[in-house]
Amino acid sequence: MNYVLAFALLLAYFAMHSLLANDKVKNWFAARTGGRFRFYRLMYNLVATVLLFLLLAWMGRWPEVVLFESNLWTNTVALILLALGGGISLAAFRNYDMGEFTGFQQLQQNNPAPNHSQLNTSGLNAVVRHPLYLGAILLLLGLFVFYPYMSSLLLLLSVLVYLPFGIYFEEKKLRRQFGQVYVHYQERVKCLIPFLV
Repeated sequence: MNYVLAFALLLAYFAMHSLLANDKVKNWFAARTGGRFRFYRLMYNLVATVLLFLLLAWMGRWPEVVLFESNLWTNTVALILLALGGGISLAAFRNYDMGEFTGFQQLQQNNPAPNHSQLNTSGLNAVVRHPLYLGAILLLLGLFVFYPYMSSLLLLLSVLVYLPFGIYFEEKKLRRQFGQVYVHYQERVKCLIPFLV
C-alpha cells in the first residue's frame, strides 16, 4: 500500500510542478501580489525542492525491497547510464541562464518574466527538444540499476508516466510563445531520443 501511495504522491508532485509553471497560475499570482511577483520563480524552485526532498526522505524510511542482485555488469551499466545522464544534463544546462533558471536574477533586477523573443535551438537543443528530460531519465535509470530497490523503480516509473503530460503542457506553452517557429522546430527535431522519438 505504501508503494501505491508513494507512486500517487510522486505523480501529484509532478502535476503540481506543471500547474505552478502554467501561465494562468503565474498571472493569477501576479495580479494578487503586485511587486512581490519577482519572488515567484525562486519560491517555485524552493517549494519543488523541499517537497521532493520530504517525499524522498519519507520513502527512504521504508525497509527496501531488492528487485535483483547487483553485480559487476549491472554496476558497470549503471555507471555508464549515470555518466551519460549527468553529462547530458550538464551540457543541457549550458543553454540556460542559471540566474534566471533559479529565480535569483528576477530578484536582483525586479524582472519576474524575462521576455524571450527568440527560441534557443543551439547546443543539445539542436539534437533533441528536451535534453534535460533525457538526462533525467538516464540518471534515474542508472540510479535504479545501481540501487535496484522498489523506491528507485517507483521514482523512475513516475517520471516516465508523467513526462508525456509534462512535455505536452510545456510544448503547448512554447507554441503559444513562439508560434510557427516552434511548430517547425517540433517537425525538425525529435522530442527525447535523436532520430527516434
